[in-house]
Amino acid sequence: MDENISLFQRIFTAARAHPEQIIVKDAERHWSWEALLARAHDYNYFIEEQAPRSAGNEFIPILVNRSGESIAAMLGCLLARRAFAPIDAQQPEERMAKAIQSIQSTIILNPGEKAVQELHKEEYKEPNVSADDLIYILFTSGSTGTPKGVMVDYGNIENTMLWSEEILCREQDAVIGCATNLFFDISIFDIFSSLYFNIPLAILSQPSDPLAVIEEIRQFEITSLFSAPVFFSQIYQRGCLEKLNGSTLRQIISGGDFFPPSHILAWRESLPSVKVFNVWGPTESSIVNTMHLITEKDLPRLRDGAYPPVGQAHPRMPFHIVDESLQILEEPRQRGEICMLGRCVTRGYLNDTEKTKTYYIQLNGQSAYRTQDLGYVDEQGQLYILGRMDSTVKISGYRIDLGEVECAASQLPQIYLAGAVVHELEPGHKELWLGIEPRDKNTKIDIFSIKQQLRKILPSYMVPKRIKVFAELPKTTNRKINRRAIADAI
Repeated sequence: MDENISLFQRIFTAARAHPEQIIVKDAERHWSWEALLARAHDYNYFIEEQAPRSAGNEFIPILVNRSGESIAAMLGCLLARRAFAPIDAQQPEERMAKAIQSIQSTIILNPGEKAVQELHKEEYKEPNVSADDLIYILFTSGSTGTPKGVMVDYGNIENTMLWSEEILCREQDAVIGCATNLFFDISIFDIFSSLYFNIPLAILSQPSDPLAVIEEIRQFEITSLFSAPVFFSQIYQRGCLEKLNGSTLRQIISGGDFFPPSHILAWRESLPSVKVFNVWGPTESSIVNTMHLITEKDLPRLRDGAYPPVGQAHPRMPFHIVDESLQILEEPRQRGEICMLGRCVTRGYLNDTEKTKTYYIQLNGQSAYRTQDLGYVDEQGQLYILGRMDSTVKISGYRIDLGEVECAASQLPQIYLAGAVVHELEPGHKELWLGIEPRDKNTKIDIFSIKQQLRKILPSYMVPKRIKVFAELPKTTNRKINRRAIADAI
């Protein structure tokens, strides 16, 4: 593929060649290239009229919903040569206000209201942008605290697209399923993959309902799904995998968290024709940095309850493992922090020079991002993720990764999800506590039995002192376990 062809050149080439081709599907309508770009131009004209550059307006916030209308609004911002900032309208008002305030825009786009006038202009106005121009700002997930706005440029996303070509289903009948919220980086990856490679995008209307997901996979003839592990685990745990037999689904891509080995095996064994990818990458280094296709070679490790690798370094996505002094660890299996290098590294955090200086560094003369993820590389160059630096705690002199405890608990047949937290009874006296969500609402949980089972797979110092049963574990807006909320509830 020609690397010199820009994102907008690809978009307008596809739109002019195939104006009637459906490129986005949502619950309400199917959007052709012509319809999507026409609506994007409506937003473009509105932005240029209501948000002049003379008043700032470098970034435009969008209260996104699960619709093609939201994608049109994103494109409208780009046509107006402004970066878009997708905002979660369902988050706490205070947190949303902080995010919007940091953007300093004179307008807020709300595609749900469809207040922007339909002009029905047929002009295709291709913007003149460079690789260093900002394309979007994505705020880090979480239910509390001050959000961090990650600034991403065209060069970042185009580099990701050229790399991701290897894992995308690009057959003539390929359809990408969008299963996450449109303010989440996985959805941004889905959207740009669709636009960049001219692959139809189908936005799932009820991603938290496995039966609805399966129905829409069949309705939209989806071939590829990318989401957090909890999405795929839910389909398995609710006994819905067999319902996917005979569907168009050809691959799933899991990223953003640990995918329990037993759940990977269930997908592989129930749907052997469906490829399973395990991927990794933070928002700050352009969403996806490594990928690993689960093969027969991985099955023995999975059956032993061990996690698979997330892939190898790629010329477009180089990385180093470093120690606490930021010295590069050259030998295999040396554990340290993963630092991403090169063109995938984004610009930094909006209006936060201190955090930018802390995590965006120079390493061997290259721009690098400190991911705060711990990992190691084996003799074959495969990267293994061990957990977050901020999820690694010390209790009674023992170093414990909370993710490892959670994953161990999720292997038990009675447990659907688990969230581990540290409780400090008094200064210097910490205990490991665990919140669990039963696999079935009617399942009776014996706490003593749970501890006994955990003792069989974890060292004694990693067995939680206290376990609390939740009807449903608290989660962030991106469906990740919310440890802070669990700690408050226990």
